[in-house]
Amino acid sequence: MTRRDAAWVIARAVAVSGGGAFFPSWASAAEAEPYRPVFFNAEEYRILDSFTAILIPTDDTPGAREARVAPFVDFVVNAAAEYAPEVQREWRQALGWLKEQGFGALSASEQNALITRMSAPERDPAKHHAGFPAYRLMKEMTVHAFYTSRAGLIGNLEYKGNAYLKEFAACNHPEHHKV
Repeated sequence: MTRRDAAWVIARAVAVSGGGAFFPSWASAAEAEPYRPVFFNAEEYRILDSFTAILIPTDDTPGAREARVAPFVDFVVNAAAEYAPEVQREWRQALGWLKEQGFGALSASEQNALITRMSAPERDPAKHHAGFPAYRLMKEMTVHAFYTSRAGLIGNLEYKGNAYLKEFAACNHPEHHKV
């Protein structure tokens, strides 16, 4: 799945049944009650939540959990049944592969080590890992979900909206300091 495909899937998910109720609460980071997955079973959802929290951990800024990435992914993948059933197959395969590896039973450090090994082809194209397709699928959706969420966009990137800046303090190019 390419980034363009992921954006298309997400855009369509907004329009499906339930999108009008899910996205406003997700975007505002409101969590009145714990999210109950609609596509993934409980074990798959725990794996998804752990995986995304390793990719974007909470530190001095919000992480994947604060951005409610796992609920976002679950909703989008469930909504894909109406217009892109192959998305659901890809996610079943990815979570199935992680379940075969015993991901849910691993310690946090073992999960982190597995994800590092899975991502090796990203850093060195000469390397191969059977879990790389699952890693890429999960990473792309996690990044998209995080940086379009309130926690990612405002809490992490400190997006201020369409603000006019009089100076660019972080930039060291003199020609960029003129308004």
